[in-house]
Amino acid sequence: MRALVLFLRAPEWEARHHAISLAITAAALGDEVHLALFGGALSAFARGQFGDGAPEAARAARVPPLDATLAEARRDLGVRVVACETALRLAGLDPASAVPPLDAVVSLPALWRLAQQGRALTV
Repeated sequence: MRALVLFLRAPEWEARHHAISLAITAAALGDEVHLALFGGALSAFARGQFGDGAPEAARAARVPPLDATLAEARRDLGVRVVACETALRLAGLDPASAVPPLDAVVSLPALWRLAQQGRALTV
């Protein structure tokens, strides 16, 4: 099993959808997936707004809500949602209170080591 670290910073729905699609695909094919949130994506997740902002085209295409899709990926495929302490502080969040909703607070060097063992993608 290879590790995939998805570094998600972009707050836009399209970027969140792309990252979730990649995470689900990789996890379904047996990869260990870590979705590392930063910036606007982290803020949206922490506020419970990760699924907000879907365009009409997504509804017409019957794309399921991102927050529900991510919850299913976490539960059924083992996708982990993480953030580093600095990203949490920059988002105005207390790292001591971040788990849950995050699965873990992980240092950036630890995420980089995981990426070195597998792959890293930035969205």
